[in-house]
Amino acid sequence: MSIGDMNKINKQTVAQQAIEYLREYILNIENEDNQKLPSESDIAKNMGVSRLTIREALKVLENEGLIYKSQGSNTMITTFARKLSENIDYTGELGSFLKDCGYDLEVDVLSHRLDKADEKIAKILKVQTGEEILIVEKVFFADGKQAVYCINRLPKKILKDMELSEELFGQSIFEFIEENTNFEFSHDHMELIPELVTKELSEILNLDINSPLLRADIIKYATDGKVVMYNSEYYVDELIRFNALRSNYGAKLSKLGSSINKRNGD
Repeated sequence: MSIGDMNKINKQTVAQQAIEYLREYILNIENEDNQKLPSESDIAKNMGVSRLTIREALKVLENEGLIYKSQGSNTMITTFARKLSENIDYTGELGSFLKDCGYDLEVDVLSHRLDKADEKIAKILKVQTGEEILIVEKVFFADGKQAVYCINRLPKKILKDMELSEELFGQSIFEFIEENTNFEFSHDHMELIPELVTKELSEILNLDINSPLLRADIIKYATDGKVVMYNSEYYVDELIRFNALRSNYGAKLSKLGSSINKRNGD
């Protein structure tokens, strides 16, 4: 893909489309040795938009950690940026991620049940305390080895009168929800929490009790801003690790990513 391949874009959503086109260009550029973006004027000309629009789009991508300004006002692609296409997309699904990374995937649905939301869960899901919620527990295996233990929680009312069975949830609860409800996932908020392996987690993930473990609590939102699901995911360090790109321009964490470790240590 070259900058000249980009199409002129709809003026109604010009800024957002410019961001999306540039992000795709950065992550899919064919020449990986090329660290420099074309000039703002060249990009603007190829897209048929103003330099101001391009400048605004580049600022967003800089905040995301995909690019940075070098001395001489050149816009450079970060070496981290091209790795992002291999990282977990937290609005996506773990199963697809593991398969994309070359693993043979298996998913074991440990349980699915209806329960009543306690005060904490109710507050997160924006439902009443005691309201019925669906809880699905799964283990994702990578090449036959436990990689992630996942707990999905969502309000029962969004599923209406649907009959629930283990086969419905399979590998992608995200597809299940989008296909069977009026919700479409948009974004999420993730909190990383270090903890020690309990007896229960030891049995599920085949880890030593009291060994360190990383948990991610994830609140998933629909396009209308409503909370659809609250997940807890427990990652096996041997297979999945997290990394962060930090900017020198303030203390802000620019981009959170993750990398997957094959068992040969790559």
